This record gives sequence, C-alpha cells and structure tokens, in this order.
Amino acid sequence: MNTHTLLPEKPCRKLPLIWTEASPTAENSVTNIQSFTFANILNQAPSVTWIMDVRSHTYTFISDNTLEHFGYSLENYTAKGPEFQDEIKLPEDRVNTWKLFGQVWQKLATISSESRKNFRFSYDYRIVKPDGKVIRILEQNTVLEQDAKGNITHLLGVCNDITQWKRTGSQLAALSSTLDSQYFLFTSDNITPVKAQTLLSKRELEIIKLIAEGHSSKFIADKLFISFHTVNTHRQKMIEKTSTRNTGGLVQFAFTNGLI
Repeated sequence: MNTHTLLPEKPCRKLPLIWTEASPTAENSVTNIQSFTFANILNQAPSVTWIMDVRSHTYTFISDNTLEHFGYSLENYTAKGPEFQDEIKLPEDRVNTWKLFGQVWQKLATISSESRKNFRFSYDYRIVKPDGKVIRILEQNTVLEQDAKGNITHLLGVCNDITQWKRTGSQLAALSSTLDSQYFLFTSDNITPVKAQTLLSKRELEIIKLIAEGHSSKFIADKLFISFHTVNTHRQKMIEKTSTRNTGGLVQFAFTNGLI
C-alpha cells in the first residue's frame, strides 16, 4: 500500500497538551490539570481511544482501559504500537482489514487537503482475547492533524465492541464527511467504493428510518401505502445488501454510516 501522498516530509507541530497525561506543574498547572482530567475521562469511557502518529506508526496517546475492553494490558500497546492490534486479529480479518484500509486511504488521497480534515472512516474486524473468546471491534478514525502540505500526520481512533450488534457478515468500511453528505462504503468482498446514497433505494431508506424509530411492519405498511409482505421483503433485501445479520444490525449499520 502506497501512502506516500498523505505522509509528511517533515514533522508537524506537537499535539496540543490536552492529549497528554502529564501531572499538574507549577509552570502550566491549568493546562495540565485539564489534560489530566480529560485523560481520566477517556480511561473510564466504554471504548478504547488512541491517537496514532501516522509517520512513525506509534501511539501518541492511548487510554488506559485496553485490559477491560480487549483483554490485553496497556503495556502490549505501548511496547508494540498499532502492530499489536494487528497481531490479535483473526488471520482472515487481518488481510481484509489491510485491503479495506488501503482503499480508504487511497480514496482520501483523492480528496483536497482542506476537505480531508473533515473526513472520518470506520471499519470492523474481529480480535481474539487471551481466553480465546472472539469479539468484533468497530474502529472509527478521524483526521486529527495535517502538516503544512496537507499530509495526514495523526489520527484519532475510537474502538468499540460491537459483537452483540454484528456477529456475522462481511467486513465493512465507510468513509464520510462531517460537513456534507459524502459517504463511501467498502466491503471485504467488494472493495470498490459505493456512495451510500446509491446503496439503498429511496423507499428502503424510508423503511429503515421507520424501523429505527421502533415502528412495526404493519405500521410502516399502512403509512407508506404498501403491503406488509413488501415491507418485509425490503427489510430482507437491505440486510443482504449491507451484509448484516438481522434488523438490529441493519439499524446499527444505517446509523454508523449516516444513512439515517
């Protein structure tokens, strides 16, 4: 994978102090107290958070809750960096994850540096915990820092256990803008980007929105003036299109990828 077009030739400015875990000092007590407090919040969050330096492929910051969520101590991550997360993935997911990441990265390279800072991307994969249990992780990344030339230098990553939401199906990746309706979807079976607006039809989007609001198939059928059978047919087709397992996974997919 060639990432040269997004990588800086010179180091960028240092990250703001808010991302450090430094203890308060007399010289800068207010800033460091804020930094310490913010780090503590992340350590207690229901997700693992990190900042990765893309140039050196190391963590600038990682929350101290990896043992709780992944089953592995923080020392594994500080010693080996992002490579450790790669090591504990299922072998088949490891290959597909790199394919998905490569496609997302190549797509980012086609976006102007000014717009690139407004993009975020996510993908899922499975990891094996020390006890042998397999869980599925949703990793969401935001472009945090760019250098003067617009090359990405730091990513903010947040990882959540979505095992209960998605147990089977193809790995997925999404690239989206926080400013407009640009969404690009990738699957491990077909890594050609697909705009989210074209993935589901207008009628399917209407139905998934109503499903997400908790309405029954009968209510949806009456509201849209279609048959009960047609609603369920659309539901099944959407599950197949998004490679999700059930209605709950479909709704989660729609929320995660900004379809509703």
